[in-house]
Amino acid sequence: MKKTIILLLFFLAVFTLAACGEDNETTSENVVYVTVYPMEYLVKQIAGDTVDVQRVPGSNTHSDSIDWSAKEIIDMINADLLFYVNAGVDTYIPNNADTTFKDADVELIDVSKTITYNQVCYTHTHDHEEEEHSDEESEVCDPNALSDDPHFWLDPVRMLEAAELVRDKLLVTFPENSELYNTNFTVLSAALEKLHEDYQSMADQAVKPIITTSMLFMYWHARYEIEILSLSMSAHSTEDIPGDIIEFVEEAQFHEIQYILFESNTNSPAGEQLLEALQENMESADKLFIYGLGNISIEERDSGKTYMSIMYQNLEVLESATK
Repeated sequence: MKKTIILLLFFLAVFTLAACGEDNETTSENVVYVTVYPMEYLVKQIAGDTVDVQRVPGSNTHSDSIDWSAKEIIDMINADLLFYVNAGVDTYIPNNADTTFKDADVELIDVSKTITYNQVCYTHTHDHEEEEHSDEESEVCDPNALSDDPHFWLDPVRMLEAAELVRDKLLVTFPENSELYNTNFTVLSAALEKLHEDYQSMADQAVKPIITTSMLFMYWHARYEIEILSLSMSAHSTEDIPGDIIEFVEEAQFHEIQYILFESNTNSPAGEQLLEALQENMESADKLFIYGLGNISIEERDSGKTYMSIMYQNLEVLESATK
């Protein structure tokens, strides 16, 4: 009887250890962290179910530092890869490279070292050399105000460059999935190339500039030469309109601009003020919404929206606003 009990205890111990081993395998699965939604989209499209893609805790807001919990830190430093954008979006990553992430297993990947970011001027003055609206009118930028624009994903060509970076890192880190990654990348690259062609087609038919409530969308000017009049000299702003509201009204009337393009999920008193001024002389003036795509809401995820579907939503808005 005693031998039977001992054997039962032995097998129970072996079973328990085996179960613990299975749990350890689950928690040590391939993990990739990202700081912005577009990088999450790329990793998921290329890697499929072979990796667990996680957002860096607190990365939904721009900040120099984040107070991570001990568990959050352990999870990140034990991950395989961490993609970050830099250029002011997620400085808490490089700021912690020599402390939190020192000697960590995770590989930190600075996307800005692979992709050449557009330079944006966050302050400028108008230089009217001749009459208003002449071809000689230009914007003069303070050289000290030039900064890297991290919102590269609004440019499908640069998004494809980021996809190549993701594929290359995944191939090196998880070579056993090479065939899947290369196949998925081929499908994704074709979709991004088509997206670029569709944006270029829209731009080729554009006959008027657009007015946006922030400087978030300047990649469309850099890539497709769409003229953009921004109410704010920052990437995200909820400030009141500057003193030159009359200038914006005149520009809108001169170009017969009907729509003010608001950044989705943000407020813009400046945009509302300009829209109200335009509607005094043009009842059809209205607002449309465009997405910055650095983050998407839970509701947008639940409704099945993705980077690609939202970029096509933006395209529909641009087609309406530039005609």
